[in-house]
Amino acid sequence: MGDRVTLRVLIAGAGVGGLALAQALRQAGLAVTVFERTPTVRADRRGYRININRVGGDALAACLPKELFRLYLATSNDEARARVAVFDHRMHPLYATDVGIDGTATPRDHTGVNRLTLRQIMLAGLEREVRFGQEVVGFEQTPDRVRVLLADGSTAEGDLLVGADGVGSAVRAGLLPDVRTRDTGVRCLWGRTTLSPALRDRLPAPLFDRVAVTVAPQGHIGIWGAYRARRPHAEAAAAVTPAVSLDPEPDYLMWVLSGEPGGPFADEEQWRTASPAELHRHAADATAGWHPALHQAVREAVPEDCFVQNVRVADQPPAWPAGRVTLLGDAIHPMSPAGGTGANTALRDAAALADKLTAVRHPAGLASAVDAYETEMRRYGFAAVAESLHYGERFAQAIRHAGKETQR
Repeated sequence: MGDRVTLRVLIAGAGVGGLALAQALRQAGLAVTVFERTPTVRADRRGYRININRVGGDALAACLPKELFRLYLATSNDEARARVAVFDHRMHPLYATDVGIDGTATPRDHTGVNRLTLRQIMLAGLEREVRFGQEVVGFEQTPDRVRVLLADGSTAEGDLLVGADGVGSAVRAGLLPDVRTRDTGVRCLWGRTTLSPALRDRLPAPLFDRVAVTVAPQGHIGIWGAYRARRPHAEAAAAVTPAVSLDPEPDYLMWVLSGEPGGPFADEEQWRTASPAELHRHAADATAGWHPALHQAVREAVPEDCFVQNVRVADQPPAWPAGRVTLLGDAIHPMSPAGGTGANTALRDAAALADKLTAVRHPAGLASAVDAYETEMRRYGFAAVAESLHYGERFAQAIRHAGKETQR
């Protein structure tokens, strides 16, 4: 480490991508500061269970200290099968597929994790580096520095700014003002339901060892994924990293209702203004004719846990000159949740960028390191966007097929 230049890296956003990058850089001895808009890590609980595939697992192993990676594994889902199965709305099987790996998957290959839990793990040791309640709204570049502009009027300076601030990225708006995300017309209504013993006994078994997709002739699609940690969070933390405090998280079933553009979720104004209670009522009504246990799961959800996501994606922009500002995750390549690869791609970004930055030996090498990262990231990042859209189209075809079957 003696011949490595000491870079100061500023990161906008404390999501999984931004925190993974911060952990990797801190381990390498680089100075890092993370600015996060929300006041606490618990302020935004949306997202719930996220899939981590082999790409994401390898990236986490590269970015996190070993004890934090072990804690991530200990609190990940108790099933590691990388399988997606598609059913009709009454849980009659249509088809199933393995997601890129064989049936001998390990937790590092493929698992699920609670988003808040993962972020709490990734915050460990970064208490001084992460500044909650400070939103990046812009930046100014000079030949040898970048100045970050914060919403409260204050500023901070560093050698590099990384925009990890999501689909509405202020950093992207300043760096690539002509790049716009586009609305796919798809809306996703998210919710989650605690797995009581009675509900667990009623739910079909495929919901517990894979991600299940249900298609209904009314134009709805459902995505279902159970989260059951290998060990209770407090027990896992005490055994692996006693200094880390994790919120308890009961076992739950995450569910997402969606549909084709122009279908039952097309009215943006309706969903933008709907309260969580109204969203919950709609979800219960939409699943009334589905498998009784699925309908029960939706009805038993806490209304406050329901929210709507407008699915936006980005087309790949032409290459831009590398400088003192770069992007990762949804800030540059937002994608449909259909493929379950958004978080994994953000983690891959973090590992790739950290690898390039920790190899810089002279200030003059920063631009070439950023350029190498951006060239690589554009290639795999926008391939992941295309793959997510492909999965979305497959689900849309299944919906149309289900509709035809009911008309026979």
